[in-house]
Amino acid sequence: MPVVTVRAGNKQRPGKFDVLVRKATEKASDLLEESDRVLVVYEKGCASLYYEREEDALPAPALGRPS
Repeated sequence: MPVVTVRAGNKQRPGKFDVLVRKATEKASDLLEESDRVLVVYEKGCASLYYEREEDALPAPALGRPS
């Protein structure tokens, strides 16, 4: 499953979590335009966005002729 990491920034300031949430929300919205599912996992100072499309989750069709 592909992942994108979003960071709040290097500056230590109040409201840092709000900045992280805003950036993660914007990126998740972008990813949802081309993906079916997005999972956001918040960590200290960053967020990981895991995403997938429905065709990525399905097993690959078998090649060759059925026996």
